[in-house]
Amino acid sequence: MRTRAPFQRGRTTMFLALLTMACMPDDQRTETLDPDRAEQRRESFPEEGLAQLDGGNEAYSEGDFAKALEHYRLATEVMPDNAAAWFGIAMAATALGDSLAADSAMVKARGLAPGASLIHPNGDDGGIP
Repeated sequence: MRTRAPFQRGRTTMFLALLTMACMPDDQRTETLDPDRAEQRRESFPEEGLAQLDGGNEAYSEGDFAKALEHYRLATEVMPDNAAAWFGIAMAATALGDSLAADSAMVKARGLAPGASLIHPNGDDGGIP
C-alpha cells in the first residue's frame, strides 16, 4: 500500500527534479536556475546513475517511497558524490518515517553541495527543511 508524504508532494517533486538536473554548489534558487547549465550538468551523469535518479523521481511522484528509496540508494552506488541522489534518499526516508536515515542522507547531500540554496534554504545545515 502506498502512503502520502507528510508534505506537499508537488513541491518536493520539484526539488528532486531541480536537484537532479542542477546539483551545483552555487545559487540554485528556482528563479535563478539556468536550464541550459542544468541540462549540461545532467548530461554529465553516468547513464546508470541517471536512470536510477529518474526511476527514483518517478516512483516518488507515484507515492511509492520504498521503491524510490531503492532507486536513490542504487544511484548513490553509481554516483556516491551526487547530492541529488542523497537528497532523494532523505526525502524518501522522510516519507517512510525513517528520520535517522533521512537526517544522515541530508547531511551527506549538504556536504556535497554546500552552496545549494534548495537544500540550505536558510543558509544553515541543521535538520531537513
